[in-house]
Amino acid sequence: MDTRAFVAIGQASVVLRCPYNNTIYARLGPPRGGEYIWTTATKTYLFGPPSHAGQWLLGLAGAPYYCIYLISPLTIYTGIAITMMGSSQ
Repeated sequence: MDTRAFVAIGQASVVLRCPYNNTIYARLGPPRGGEYIWTTATKTYLFGPPSHAGQWLLGLAGAPYYCIYLISPLTIYTGIAITMMGSSQ
């Protein structure tokens, strides 16, 4: 398994709080878009964790992770765990 971190940067188009495992799912656009998961272990700087669409995120990401959004019906979002990040307001 590759454990190297990579840079994640982009503007959030979707931000969902996942109450069942205390994570936040964020879908980022270019330049390094994709699905990312903020966890309680994420080292977070500046304006805190992802909170709304339109916010810019910059950080490092690494291993696959998941967000449990609903229990019934079971709704899980997958992405890459953010290990450290800063955000715009």
